[in-house]
Amino acid sequence: MKLDVTDVNLMFNSFLNTYLRIFYSCFPLTRTKNSKHNNNWITIGIRTSCKRKRQLFSLIRISNNATMKQYYKAYCKILTRVIREAKWMTLNERISKSNNKIKTTWNIINELLGKQQSMQGIQRLTINGTQLTNQQDISNAINEYFSSITNSESNNENPGSVKYDNITIYNNHKQDKETPAPPLVFKSFSTQEITQIIKSLKTKDSSGYDEINTKVLKISVKYTSSPITHICNKSILSGIFP
Repeated sequence: MKLDVTDVNLMFNSFLNTYLRIFYSCFPLTRTKNSKHNNNWITIGIRTSCKRKRQLFSLIRISNNATMKQYYKAYCKILTRVIREAKWMTLNERISKSNNKIKTTWNIINELLGKQQSMQGIQRLTINGTQLTNQQDISNAINEYFSSITNSESNNENPGSVKYDNITIYNNHKQDKETPAPPLVFKSFSTQEITQIIKSLKTKDSSGYDEINTKVLKISVKYTSSPITHICNKSILSGIFP
């Protein structure tokens, strides 16, 4: 792994290639079937195009060819549009064939939002030491609470009657221009700071184009925090985002 070069892009690519080589040598890819998700929109053409996209990404990762990078970006945009249309056609067909289109539509929305469990109402509510379990009593108590808030707000001054002092706003704006903000100074990152940031990431199994998910990144943070910190500091100093 080359971390002594001046080019941040080469430095990051060297780190990423080393990371992926070690990862895939320890965890080789296997083909599995997942029947939980309805992925009827994935056609043979989309599978082939996705494979081609991964091949192009592997090529541009080790190449500085600007034309190839532009071609890859255009290819990704077209593939994204094709996948979006394929998903839409599949969902539209599912709704059109349903006997209860409204229910099917809401089922699809809940699936996309990850809401598989039905929402349950408030079963118990305690007010001033009194516990309410009857749904009608709970509804009346909530309605009375929000009604009291509305009444108290209506007794206050109308927010629309507040007048703004244009002279004060102008003077404040003028003062801000005459007193510029202090210069922005970047401090170098520490390994502890990078480690805390990585550990604070939401654990996910999905990954971006770098093929590294946050779950694996958090597990290996003990070994990767140091080179990542070095790359981040070099990126700030050079003003280049890999």
